[in-house]
Amino acid sequence: MTAQPRKMYAELKVMAEEFLRNHRLGVFATGRGNGAPQQSIIAYTFVGEDIVIATGSDTAKVKNIMKRPAISLAVTDGPTCVAASGEARLLQGDEAEQYLGEPPGSGRQSGVATLIVFAPQTYRWARLEG
Repeated sequence: MTAQPRKMYAELKVMAEEFLRNHRLGVFATGRGNGAPQQSIIAYTFVGEDIVIATGSDTAKVKNIMKRPAISLAVTDGPTCVAASGEARLLQGDEAEQYLGEPPGSGRQSGVATLIVFAPQTYRWARLEG
């Protein structure tokens, strides 16, 4: 039996992006002030190439991003896992509404409706090819 040739990074990156676009729930990680990780189960969506999370300004996620914008999002489905990381920015009020084209919601989170927006800069994956 002949082994299949390994896919190149660019091909796997496209597969990772497609996997993320086909899912909506993940584990979002930020860094607390003391350096400890803060993880939250979140719903996300895409706007263009950006991953967008709607939340409230009173959440630990938002407070952590204000101090340290480095974040990651891990999404799993059975044995497949894709993790994307990057630098987040926070949008509120008119800026968030212009970005989305409609007023943002905050779900059940308290505080001002806030969008966490990031364009993944790096990807990691496990069992992406099945």
